[in-house]
Amino acid sequence: MNRRTFGASALLILFSTAAPLAAQVVGHLPSESPYADVAGKHLAALSAGWILPGTDRAGVGPKSGLMLIGRYDYNVTGPLLLTSRIGLAPGLSRNVKDPVLTGAARNAGERVEPLLLIDGGVILSLTGNKAWHGLAPRAHGSFGMVTSLNSEYDLGGYRFGPKFTMAWGLSVRGVTGGAWEWNADLTHILWRMQYPTSYTDDGTTASPSIIGGSRKNPWNGNLMLTFGITRAFKR
Repeated sequence: MNRRTFGASALLILFSTAAPLAAQVVGHLPSESPYADVAGKHLAALSAGWILPGTDRAGVGPKSGLMLIGRYDYNVTGPLLLTSRIGLAPGLSRNVKDPVLTGAARNAGERVEPLLLIDGGVILSLTGNKAWHGLAPRAHGSFGMVTSLNSEYDLGGYRFGPKFTMAWGLSVRGVTGGAWEWNADLTHILWRMQYPTSYTDDGTTASPSIIGGSRKNPWNGNLMLTFGITRAFKR
């Protein structure tokens, strides 16, 4: 499954779940209403899923793999929550390229590239402090950073160093009425690649160069889909 198909499928799943929830239904007795109050001033969640990095111009960015997420949400008031997240993708890898060679010889194999993601932001609950048939759709946005736990430069002079991130997405909170709930989340994350000068047409390496006259710091879009469990604390 390619990145575009993956993203479209994940969005379809989340939207089909979330779409009916935005409109309040009136005229129900409290005992018959599909809406119920959500509980929990503090929410702690553990999730696992898949990160699917976008293809970068040089072809040296991280490849797809398992993503583990720990998240804490604090309900400020009504539909607004503050959120913080830490994620680890321990088994990712990426291609290594040698800018002084050309053709197939330029591909110098792979190396392990575990990623660490830390960010924080806000969540907007689309049904306020209510859940519809146990489902509460949410939109979120955040800022943070991502870095590789393998900090050494490769033979081509490149490393996936710390990068500023912007992220946004949709999620669903599965409200059970008890302390333990479930969650599903689709996030789109942006970060900038930082290629070394040796990847460009600077005249010091083989021609054609790895990225030619392209920018050394292009933005790269990445998708992350996770599912997990949530513990709600009332106070």
